[in-house]
Amino acid sequence: MPTALHAFLILFAAGASLRLFNLLGKQHAERLGTFVFSVTLPATILVSLDRAAFAPTAWKLPLAACLITLPLVLASWPVARLLHLARPTQGGFLLAIGCINSIYFAYPVTLATFGQNGLAQAILFDLGQTTFTLTALYALALWHGTAAPSAQASLIRLLSSPPLWALAVTLALKAAGLHLPSWLHELLTPVHLATTPLASLVLGLSISLEAVRRTWPLACLGVAMRMTGGLLLGFAATWLLGLTGLERAVVILIAGMPSAVMAVIFATETGLDEDLVASIVALSICLGVALLPWLPSLAGALLQ
Repeated sequence: MPTALHAFLILFAAGASLRLFNLLGKQHAERLGTFVFSVTLPATILVSLDRAAFAPTAWKLPLAACLITLPLVLASWPVARLLHLARPTQGGFLLAIGCINSIYFAYPVTLATFGQNGLAQAILFDLGQTTFTLTALYALALWHGTAAPSAQASLIRLLSSPPLWALAVTLALKAAGLHLPSWLHELLTPVHLATTPLASLVLGLSISLEAVRRTWPLACLGVAMRMTGGLLLGFAATWLLGLTGLERAVVILIAGMPSAVMAVIFATETGLDEDLVASIVALSICLGVALLPWLPSLAGALLQ
């Protein structure tokens, strides 16, 4: 297992221990997550994509994200109806299954497994996933929630997203054949390098055993649909789009990633079943971490 993945595991365990012994709590995870989302992640996007060369098929990666997430949510909907879940619980179930943990899990893992080129592909995939999350999935949460903010507040949240602006700036520069100034690239690099360790801590701090104990049967079903269903749809999407090599490996790998911490934030904001969402996130993260030792072998197989 690469050294970077060992570091990821150590920091994850440290964060989980701090949460377990009540030294740090949910509010600390949220504050640290906000810092990563608003500061270090935009730096990662700018630095990683600045020197990356896009293949002619680069447009297929964000499309692949939509081809994975949309069918998964649509397939989960009748399951939630069949279980006769309360509306906030149903919304939380769908939200947690649809949200892929790109920022705090996929980025560090693809960087450690495939290097900077892999991270660049992951960011392109996340262009589609983030757009879908901040529009369709957020609207789904608003529709099912009991404490939804106004439409104006939702639009402001979408348009003021720092990662979205960083991605827009990078794509605009590339379209114009330009790069970041050398001094800015050097200034942002240390900030970019903080994303992986801080994201590992956020994941550990997000583990809530109390929430898992209360909701584990339904949460286990949600985890199975998020990770197994996502993985199968990842294979299907790469076949439909004709992706090969690194692009294929990255798409399939991210498709089977755990549920996103962002789902908990959305659930809290819109009045969904926060305990269920937190449980799906926690259990899927634990399963993802448990599978990390086998990741290099899987990645090698997917590259062939």
